[in-house]
This record gives sequence, structure tokens and C-alpha cells, in this order.
Amino acid sequence: MPTLLQVLRHTVEQFGTQVALIEPIGDDAFSTLTYQAFQERIHGFAGFLQRQRVTKGMQLMIWSGSRIDWLVAYFAALQLGMVVVPLDVNSREDFIERIMAQTDIKFIVTTRKQYQTLRRTSLPFIDIDALPMEELDQAALPEITEHDLAQIVFTSGTTGTPKGVMLSHNNIASNALAALKVVPIHRQDRALSILPLSHMFELTIEIAIICKGASLVYARSLVPETLLKLFVSQRITCMVLVPQALQLFMHSIEREVRRQGRERQWALLHRVAAWLPFPLRRYLFLPVHRRFGGHFRFFVSGGAYLPPELARRWEEMGFRVMQGYGTTECSPVVSVNRPHEHHFDSVGKPLPGVSVRIAEDGEILVRGPNVALGYWKNAKATEEAFKDGWYHTGDLGYFDRHGDLHIKGRKKNMIVLPNGFNVYAEDVENVLATIEGVKSAVVLGLPTKDQGQEVHAVLILQDPARARTVVQQANRQLAPHQQIRSFTVWPDEDFPRTHTLKVKKPEVQERLPALQARTR
Repeated sequence: MPTLLQVLRHTVEQFGTQVALIEPIGDDAFSTLTYQAFQERIHGFAGFLQRQRVTKGMQLMIWSGSRIDWLVAYFAALQLGMVVVPLDVNSREDFIERIMAQTDIKFIVTTRKQYQTLRRTSLPFIDIDALPMEELDQAALPEITEHDLAQIVFTSGTTGTPKGVMLSHNNIASNALAALKVVPIHRQDRALSILPLSHMFELTIEIAIICKGASLVYARSLVPETLLKLFVSQRITCMVLVPQALQLFMHSIEREVRRQGRERQWALLHRVAAWLPFPLRRYLFLPVHRRFGGHFRFFVSGGAYLPPELARRWEEMGFRVMQGYGTTECSPVVSVNRPHEHHFDSVGKPLPGVSVRIAEDGEILVRGPNVALGYWKNAKATEEAFKDGWYHTGDLGYFDRHGDLHIKGRKKNMIVLPNGFNVYAEDVENVLATIEGVKSAVVLGLPTKDQGQEVHAVLILQDPARARTVVQQANRQLAPHQQIRSFTVWPDEDFPRTHTLKVKKPEVQERLPALQARTR
């Protein structure tokens, strides 16, 4: 298996003059790098780091939003055998301090504005807005092997000690190359990047895109209308995103339908499209395809649960949606739906070379070249999660008769009732999501007097006065043991979320007692 550096080198040799990276720098202005220019820029920053007398194994933190120079800093550090510690741009100082306490980071690459928010650090700062460049002494570069550590990705927990997932060149490169056997990326593709590169889902797929010599376009704004302009001007053909982003795009389209007073025609088109062959559907929805630039081929969705009805609506419009499942410890892709398989309630089959089995208690176990080396300086956590070559994901699931993997939820989110029945919080949340007027919902297990738990719903509603009615509607669709026994209306516009838009359930649970006391 090649190293990440060999992957890039091979791409430059094949596609040196092809446009690699595109980034907005103002109104209708863009910065563009070919693969050859990208490599030269990497060499320039690596030359600067070389002058700082870095040695193999030293650590470099990148704390920035996704952009061209994020990847420049990443590959430059790898050239010198450094280990990259990526951080989400929205990470708080206390979280960063906990990571610094566990690591031996030599430099932090970020913006001057971000760096000035760190009040308690003397870590040397490198401005990502003006990466310094010097000539690289290639004869002095260390030997890098596929087994060398490439990066440490820390969990975004809000309390306690974050766990650092150790990923080698082999872990990441093998996952990117395996993904290419399933995800139909071509040299002519232009992918729009909106997810943080600090998240392995985005980084690994971008490396896969680089392998094919395709082009990456970075977005500086997540406003749907601004993104739609990029789809048109940059002829975007594919995109990696989380389900909430798919929902935001759908809301934008449906707002326009309502503005034009075409709701009945819209519903009729969807009913007709469901009976048509996939290639013909786009002709029913040509105005929507034009809004997406007219060249778009597919979405890859991951990072959270994708409601089957949402995926179905997009496919009815002629937009292919491939849902994947993964975890950082697996670099991260474990499985993905194939382009022409329409099992919207599953996360597809495992990637080539990745083995998945279901433990007796329903936990998903993964083995393969993509599975991490363990947790940084945490032997206990490593021993608990990595056993006999299998990574224990903490997710519950099963295989159907077609060999497709289905996710039931997190083991830690399973609610154990006093009668011994188990309730999967995600099952109840999925029902709530289908009810009109529910903007978002979280289901938790609240302790009861008899040492068990009860199903409790935390709701964000268009009309908070309808909370009891919403719960009654949900309970009519749920099995007796799944019934919602109590509820709380969340007072904010949204729940606290991670950088991949997953709800931070511990923070929600922590606030519940105060909210419940206020409503008594």
C-alpha cells in the first residue's frame, strides 16, 4: 500500500496540469492551483518547516477551516515525517488545552485572529493566511513508510480526557483507494467541499478525489443560496455532506416552490418520478438541476442518520444519493450504498478489503487495513476497543438478507426499561422526525424510581403548544415498549451540535433538570 505522499506524487505525475484546488477569494474571484503548483507549494512550506529543524515524529496542529492551504500544510508536514493533529475550527480553548496537555505539538497553523483567542499558550504560531515558503532540501527528507503515523484525531468530547485516534499512512490511503472502487469519481469531476478537513470523512474522500486527478472547490459560506451559485459557476458534479445539509438544500428548493404557488404540481411530479427510470427523472425536474449547475451527478452522505424519505425525495428528482457509514477509528469509511442500489434504510455493503461482523450483543465489529493503530497514550482505551484485530465500534446493527448493513444506534444510547426491554433512541427519534411541525428531536433515557429508565423526548417545535399532540402522534406509531412517557420542549433554536452536526446528547441531558424545574 502506498503512503499518502506516494499517492500525491503519482497524481502529480499523471495529472500535473489538471486543476486541483479552487477557492473563492472575493466576489466572483477564485484562487486556483494545478496539481503541479499544489506540489510546489507543499515543497515550499515543507522547506520552511525543514529550516525550523523539525524531525520525524514531531507534531503539527492545524486549527483552521477547510481551504487550499489546509491541505498544503497537511502534506508538507507529512513530507517531513511529522504527525498532524487536526482541530475543528470551532474547537474551544479548554478542549485545545486538554489536547496540548496530552501531546508534544511543536507548531500551530491557524489564522492570527484564531491564535489571539488562545490566552494561555506559548506554542509557536504559523499564519495559515500567509504560509512561509523556503527551498526544500529533498536529499534531507526522512524515509516515510506506510506504517508511519500520519495524524492523531482527537474526539470532540465536552468533558473528560479526549481520545486521540492514531491513523497511519496505510490506514488513510487504503480507505481512500477502497472507496474509489465503489464511489464513481472521475478525472473530470469537480467536488464541492463544505465539511471540515479536520473530520476524517471529508479528508479521506478528498484524498480519493486527488487520486483520480479530479478538482476540489472550497466554499467559504454555508448559506444554501451562496452554495448554489458555486454549483453553477464551478460546474460542480459531486459533493460529500451530512444529512442536515441535504435537508437545508431541500428546504431552499421547497421554499421556492411555495413562493411560486406550485405545491400541487410539485407533489404530482414526485408521484410520477417514482415510476420512471432514474435517468429520465432529471427531465421532470430540470429547473432544480439547473439551480445545481446542470452537471451534478451524486451526493455522498455520512456522519449521521439519513432519513430514508429524504434520500428518496432527492432520488425522485434524479439526484443520486449514496449513504455511507464510518467512524474515525476506521479512517473512517466502513460501508457505503452502491450507486445503483436503492436500499435507503441501510448503509450499504462493507468496502472492499474491510470485514464487518455483528457480535452476540449486536455490536458492529470492523477489521481491515483502515482500522486505527489505537489511541494516543491510552493503553486502557485501546485494549477495550481493539480486540483480536477487531475494532468494537460501540454501534449496534445487523445485516439483512442482501448483505446490507443496518445501524440501530449507539450502545450507550440504548434505553433499558424496568421490565428489561431495550429501546433504541434512534428508532423513536426517526418516528418523531416524520411528524409535521417537529424541527428536531432528541430521545433520552431518564432514570426512574425502580432503577430503570423511561423514554423521554426533548423537542424543538414550530409550535411549542403542540408538544403533547406530537407525542401522542408518535406513540400511535411506536410499539408499546417504545412509548414516550415524558417530554421537554427545548427553548433554543437548535440543540448543541458537533462540527458534523450531530447533537451533543450529554449537553442536552445536563440541561434537562433546570429546564424541567422551570416548567413545574
